[in-house]
Amino acid sequence: MQHKYYFLYYWKSVIVIAVIFYLSFASPSTFKGIPTFENEDKLVHLFMYGGLTGILMIDFRQYARYFQTTVITFILICLALPVFLGGAVEIIQPAFFPPRTADWMDWFSDVAGVLAGWFFMSLITHKAFKRKIK
Repeated sequence: MQHKYYFLYYWKSVIVIAVIFYLSFASPSTFKGIPTFENEDKLVHLFMYGGLTGILMIDFRQYARYFQTTVITFILICLALPVFLGGAVEIIQPAFFPPRTADWMDWFSDVAGVLAGWFFMSLITHKAFKRKIK
C-alpha cells in the first residue's frame, strides 16, 4: 500500500524530531546560560521523547482516519521509531558531534519518555473516547 502524501499527516512529528535533533546535536556551549540541576538532561530526554510519542500518536490517529492501518504499524511508528531514534542519536553524538558523548542513561530516559508518553496519550484518548460515547 503506497500513499503519495504519507508524510503530510506527520508534519507535527517531523517538526518535533527536528527540534530533538537540534537539541541533541547542538554544541553544549549553546545552552551555557540555562540554569541546570543534577540530572536535568535525563528529565529533558524524558519530556522530549514523551512529547514525540504523544505527537506521533496524534498524527497516527489522523492518518488512520483515511487509510487502513494495523497494530504492528502503530507499534513501529509510535513506539519503536522513538526508541530507535533515541538510541541512534546516542550512537551518532560522539562520532560526529564532539564534544557530545554517548550516555546510555540518556537512552534509558528516552525509553521511559516513550512509555510515559504512550501511557499519558492512551489515558487521554481513552477518556476523550468515553466522553464522546456518553
